[in-house]
Order: sequence, then C-alpha cells, then structure tokens
Amino acid sequence: MPASTTSEPAPAACLHCGSPVPPGSAARDFCCVGCEAVHGLLVEQGLTRYYQLAQGKTAPAAEPRKERAFAWLEPLISRAESIPGPLCALELDVQGIHCAACVWLMNELFRRQPGGAGLTVDPALGKVRLQWRRGAFDVAEFLRGVEGFGYLFGPSRKRPERTSLDLPIRLGICAALSMNVMLFSVSFYVGLTPEDGDVFRLFTRLSLWLSSAVVVVGGWPFFRSALQGLRRGVLHLDLPIALGILLVFGMSLAQARGGRGDLAYFDTLNTFVTLMLVGRWLQQRVLERNRRFLLDDDGAEGLFVRREEGARLTTVRAAEVADGDVLVIASGDLVPVDAVLLDSGARVSTDWITGEPGERAVGQGEALPAGAFNAGREAVRVQAKQAFTDSPLVALLRRVPTEVGRPALHTRFWDRVSRRWVATVLFVSALGLALWWPAGPDKALEVAVALLVVTCPCAIGIATPLAYELVQARLRRGGFFIRSTDLLDRLPRVRKVLFDKTGTLTLGRLELVDRAAVRGLTPATRDLAFDLVSRSNHPASRCLAAALTREGARFNPEARVAELAGQGLEMHRGGVRWRLGRADWATEAGMAELHPHEPNRRLAADTPVGVFNAARAGEGAAEMISPAGAHTVPAGPSRAVDRLPKSPPRVEVLLSGSGLAAGPVLTRDGVPVAFFLLRESVRPDARREVQALQAEGREVWLISGDTPARVKEMATALGIPAERTLGGQRPEDKAAAVAKLDAADTLYLGDGVNDSLAFERALCAGTPAIDRPVMPGKSDFFLLGEGLGAIREALRLSARLRQVVRRLLALAVGYNVVAVSVCLAGWMTPLRAAVAMPATSLATVLFTVWWLSASRERAAATPTPPLREVPA
Repeated sequence: MPASTTSEPAPAACLHCGSPVPPGSAARDFCCVGCEAVHGLLVEQGLTRYYQLAQGKTAPAAEPRKERAFAWLEPLISRAESIPGPLCALELDVQGIHCAACVWLMNELFRRQPGGAGLTVDPALGKVRLQWRRGAFDVAEFLRGVEGFGYLFGPSRKRPERTSLDLPIRLGICAALSMNVMLFSVSFYVGLTPEDGDVFRLFTRLSLWLSSAVVVVGGWPFFRSALQGLRRGVLHLDLPIALGILLVFGMSLAQARGGRGDLAYFDTLNTFVTLMLVGRWLQQRVLERNRRFLLDDDGAEGLFVRREEGARLTTVRAAEVADGDVLVIASGDLVPVDAVLLDSGARVSTDWITGEPGERAVGQGEALPAGAFNAGREAVRVQAKQAFTDSPLVALLRRVPTEVGRPALHTRFWDRVSRRWVATVLFVSALGLALWWPAGPDKALEVAVALLVVTCPCAIGIATPLAYELVQARLRRGGFFIRSTDLLDRLPRVRKVLFDKTGTLTLGRLELVDRAAVRGLTPATRDLAFDLVSRSNHPASRCLAAALTREGARFNPEARVAELAGQGLEMHRGGVRWRLGRADWATEAGMAELHPHEPNRRLAADTPVGVFNAARAGEGAAEMISPAGAHTVPAGPSRAVDRLPKSPPRVEVLLSGSGLAAGPVLTRDGVPVAFFLLRESVRPDARREVQALQAEGREVWLISGDTPARVKEMATALGIPAERTLGGQRPEDKAAAVAKLDAADTLYLGDGVNDSLAFERALCAGTPAIDRPVMPGKSDFFLLGEGLGAIREALRLSARLRQVVRRLLALAVGYNVVAVSVCLAGWMTPLRAAVAMPATSLATVLFTVWWLSASRERAAATPTPPLREVPA
C-alpha cells in the first residue's frame, strides 16, 4: 500500500513537559492532568523559574495524590528526634527527580517553610537529607507540599549499585592514563628508536607502568565476567576481550623487556580497554537512571500500620499484625489483613486489589477486605481477623526475580553470537600462531596477538550498547521508562498485547460527560456546589471540583458541610438545605414521584439538564424528565437522541448499559437543580492505539476484574473483538489467562496489585501506576503521562534496534575478514593496529547514530510493515 500523501498536523506540545498532547485530551494545553496540576501550582506560587532551569528536560508529571498516608514516616521522625542536639536529621528516598530544576524546586519549597536548617538533594540517586530545628518544623507538611508537585517520598532504601560507582571511576582512570600512553607512542611512530638511549627507555617504562595500571583497573570487569562464564560452562563475550587484553599486554611486556618498546601494542591496548569500558557504562547508564526515578519497594516490608497497645498507639510493620489486633487506619492508610470495622461507619476503596474504581460505605461490624484503603477523611478502628502471614496480600506482594516463569528465548540470539564469535576468534588466533610458528616464536606470537587485537568485538562492545542507549533515551523522552536490561530484546517478539481495564485503559478517575451541566448553573449556584464538593475526597466530588474550578467557582471558607457515607453532601445556608449525592437521598422521596404529566412541579427553574428517572433503570428503558416533559427511549448502547423533542436545548439522555456512571444530583430543599452525568475517564488515545496495534497484526486483549458486561462495553468502544475480552477475573484468573495465552509473545499492562501474578507469567509487563506500591518494582517498564502511544513506539524502535544490531554484526564480520587476511599475511604492525581498531570503532558508532537518528523520519514516511515471526 503506498504511503499517504497527507499527514496529520503535529500534536501540540505540553506547556509543562513539552511532550506531545494526545489527541482528544481533556486538557488541551497539557499531555496529562498531572502536568496541568503541577503547572498550575508553579504559576500560582511564583515558581516558574523551574522552567528556565529545566531547559525542556522535564518529564511528564504524575497526578498528585490526595490524602496520602504517612504511617511509614512516624517511626523515622521519632528516631530522628530521639537523637540529642538542637538539630534533627532524616534521609529519605524521593521519586520523580530528573534534572536540576527539581533540586531547585525542593530547596525553594524548603526555604519557604519555617524551622528548616538544611536540605541536600542527590538527584543521581534520588535521595534527600533534611535537617530541621527541633520542634520548629513540620516534616509531614513539607513532604505533602512537595508531593503536590508530582513527587513521592519514602523510607531510605536506595543504595548505589557497586557497578554504578565502580565503572565511572575505572573509566576516568583509564581514559587519563591512555591519553598519556598515546603521547609516548607517537614518539615511537615518528622515529624514536633504541639508539636514542635514555629517552627511549624512559618512554618505554612509562608506557609499561601506565599500561599495567590500565590492565589492572580497566581489565578487571572483563576478567571477572569471563571467569564467571567459564565456571558456568558459558563462552561469554567478555572471554575474547579478556584474552585479548592479557595476550596483548603479555606480548607488549615481552617486547618492552627486550628493549623494543616501539614494537609494543601499549597504545592500542589502552584504547581498546577504554572503549570497552565506555560500552559497558553505556549499557547501564539509562537503566539505572530509570530505576532511581522510582521509589524502591520491598514488598510487605514496606507496609506500616498503627496498632493499639493498651493506652499507646504504635506504628509497626504490617508483617507484625496478629489475629485480634486492634488497628487504627488513618485516611489513606491500607488495611493489611481481613478485618471488621469497630467504629460506626467508614468509606473504603478497594481499587488497589480489585483494579476497579469506586468507594463504598461500611457499617459497624461489617467486614473489610485486606488491601482496602480508608477513603474517608477520618481515622477508623478495625480488628484484625487473621495474622498477616495468612493475608491474601502476601502472595500478591511477594518479590519474584524477573527471570522466574519467563521464557529465556530472548537470550538465544546473543548466546549463539557469543559462542560463535569466541570460537572463531580463538580458532583464527591459533591458526595464525601455527602458520607462522616456522618463522619463529616471536613472529608467530606477534601474528596471534595482532589477530586478537584487530578482531576485537567493537560492534558488540561499543556500538551495540550505544544503540541501546539511544533507543532508551528516545523512549524516555516519550514517557516510556525501561527497567529491565533485556526488555528491548524481548519486545520484537510481542504478538499479543494484554490490557487491564481500569487505571490502564482508563485513567482511574471520573469525568463529566457534558460540561454544559456546570456552565448552565448560575454563578451563585456554581459557588455553592463548589463549597460542597471541595470538602469531600470522593472521586465524584474531585471530578466536579475540577470542573467547577475551570468555570471560575469561588470557595467560601465559612461554609459548613456534612458528608454522609454512601449518600452525599449536605449544607444549610440562609434557611435552605442543599444536597449533592444519590438521587433518592438528595430528593428525599426519589425521582419516581415526579409525575410525567407535571414535569415542572419538582424541577428548579435553572435546571440545566434533564433528570434521570431512577425508578425505571431496571426496566430496560431510560426516562428523561425535563421542563419540556417526560420522554422514554429504549435502553442500550444506541443513542436515540433524535426521538426526543428538539425544544429542550440541554436535555441529556441516560441509557442503561451505555457505560455511563450514575451521577450525583444537586437539590435545593429536595427540588432538583442539576444532574451531573459522570463516566470513567478513558485515556485520550486508547481507541486509536488499540486499533493501530491490531492493524499491525497484533492481538489485543482486555482482561479485567470488572463485570463481564462492562468489560465488553469497553471492548466494543475501543474496537476489541468480544472473543478477546475476559471480565470478572480474580488475580489468579488473570495469571492463568496470561499463562494460557502466552507463547513467549505477550505484553501485559496493568496497574493494580491484582495484576501482580499476571506480571510474572507474561513475556514482558509494564505499568502506568508509578504512584502505587509493588507494581513498579515488578515491571519491566513504566509509563508517564496519559497517552498509550509510547507502547507502540517502543515496539517499533525495538524492531528497528534489532535491524541495526544485525547490520552492525554484518559490518563487523566484513571488517574482520579483511583484518584477519592482513594479519595472516604478516602485514599487521602495531601502528596499523593502532589505526585500524579505533577507526572501525568510530565507523560503527557513526553508523549506529545515523541509522537510529533517521529512523523516525523514515518510519513516518512509509507504512508499518507486517509482523513476521522472529526466529528463536
């Protein structure tokens, strides 16, 4: 099919992070709600210098979490304040640091809060150290203020990996020493000979000593890796590198001791070692950056809870909870075990374990499942009905190595390359030694060493790590952060993409279906509604508060609002009772009392939308009651708007089975004023990306714990075939479904701990939920922003990367055929080797950069090729 001659207009850039704004995004100037919220805070608090410091390097911001629990912080503060002295100190991990602007922002917020003595931010590791004057600084308030900008704090668990500190130091030492050795070698190439006496001997000794340090410092990582491979019976790619280093150094040492330093390979050896260290450092740099972006998670050990111990309240680890313990669950805290409520009432959310949004009211004596969160504004007391060791959370929180349960097919290609490369290099070196042995041991050894030098795996040791680094950096700019070393090797095998629904294809929050419902309110009614919803943390309240804020609603600090769990919000003002909540509660008698022939009897004058007759919701029909009369239309996914009279300008139709959530009703003394129709907010590009994945030949599945009917409705809306939808899935069911579907070709995207077991069965797994525990630590990648386009971009770039790597290997083979021929002919000299080895390294690097930098433009100009099977 020829490429289209027309192109879509370039998407707008996010005002906060510069990422493309997904088509259909609710926030037209921002790529996600998180960026919109953070940008608003920066402007409101006069912190826009952040953008000058960021210089376009800002990542998409996570949506700030409200009412986040800080139970884990209490024992840390107590320990810090127990140390005598005027100052207290505390070290914490932080998630979301990515540039100098983040450091400036945290220091500026710290400076504005009284009582602080000092703040040190380590952006490389993602840690902060706070110092404050005893009794004069509120640590929790400061952390909440910073987290409002999209960051997250946690206990100090991050530790620098040994290689992350080791390699840069080794690389710096070797680079410095190599430059000095190269200067000495230049003198040999331009004519310095043994006849020059002391100067020649001095330069030879200096080259020998400095090269010895390079071999010890820079060669050790390769020696260690080669030995480990031999112990396991594996011919690792580091084996020819280690052998080359040792043999080249041995021969050069022999030449130097024999008075012929001009025939040694010291400069080539130093350059070789340094370039190999550069490649090794490139392999780990971006991955470590991505891992440090997140908080470290240690599963169940990271969960804390408050426990009553007589008259004391103690913060303990969840693992210490026993059957019968009385726990105090603060707002936002987790219930770690199955329990019963001791207080009169509470509101809980179970979205973390079920994956589905929504909160429900719980009465005294009713059961609370393990994994539920206190969604109310007040702490509640519960009694544990099991020890934590018996909690269902234990299995979901366990840490499993990424290799467990995952096929090792992705390693076969590199295993074959390694074995063949090592065997070929060793055979060719032995052949050269044998062919030239009759000419004398010195000449034979020189040829063998030259073969090891010029056949160095530069394409694998330098260009390939660079290719991976370039792809990872590009994906990172698009909000796709890789955590697993071999993910890019696995992605080309993906033929099935499995999505969880809520929080993955949807955004885990509600949205207003028609903003006219808010715009149609009078300013006074709009302000009053805002006074109601701004004092509630219910998802519907948060949705309406955002919509009312956009319309300029004003906040009255003197308003007094009562919240009734499971019912709604109530406020009295000027002798009038205002309610916002369930229709039957807000209108007292319910909508069923509305007489179809007297539609204006119970409707307020400024009713902006029609009101749904809740009494007929179960009859397979939806009834619209508006000032123009009552009209009934069949229920179902079809939109029968045309059957309604055209006279009411703002009549809304509520159709059961349409995927629309029941919305709250605003009433005045029981008289409906407005009805706000809400629904789950779907990611703006979800339909486009799902259809694009299917057009490329991949199977797309929808697997959810939600009811089968709602899952099928979502699948229909996104264009996913009904036979590829699975609803009502428990965590064990999801894992079994993934295991059944997976043929080493599945990618699973989920956000809740109910997806944890499925993560372990898929070829690769990722999450958009970086603000939740457990899942980021189990994922191969994570996403920032509200779009899903980064997944398809990662699949495309991984395939491009595979092509580039194979072309690099082909170039390496061609170069080595020529180089081996020159060596076997006896024409390779130290000078020629010193020129050939860096030259081929530079050529492969330039080839890599050119192919990967031009891939985006070429891919945009040509249609995506059909998928082909990847050989195992």
